[in-house]
Amino acid sequence: MKYFMMLLIPFLFVGCSAKLKFIDQQNGNAYYGETGSTIRSNGNIAATIENEHYSGEWMYSASGGGFTMSSMQIVGSTTGTANGFGTGVTAPMSGNGLITMKGDNNGYIRCIYNFSQWSDSGSGECLRNDGKKFDVIINR
Repeated sequence: MKYFMMLLIPFLFVGCSAKLKFIDQQNGNAYYGETGSTIRSNGNIAATIENEHYSGEWMYSASGGGFTMSSMQIVGSTTGTANGFGTGVTAPMSGNGLITMKGDNNGYIRCIYNFSQWSDSGSGECLRNDGKKFDVIINR
């Protein structure tokens, strides 16, 4: 039972929210936001930037991964011949995402980011409808 719980605990945190930090590229001021559950590849997001509350959606698309098949033959002088066959699957560990948020005072922010599932972190750039740019840092 103890080992079962040790295996189960990491899966309980898979759906945690992500914290976001938006950094103004002109003056370095930092603003913060948070997503809802990250168990799926899309969800809700909210942030407060320069006294305006924004809410919207985020999405993430993993890329990469693969499938490999191989075979081998081992020949030994005393053991004869042995054949083996194997397959392997690699899961994508990074990808790209998009954030779109509408503000209470008619602001609109669009962000494009890269995210690594290996490190549970990512970064990207955001553009507000008035032309102001922000760097975004994401930590899950």
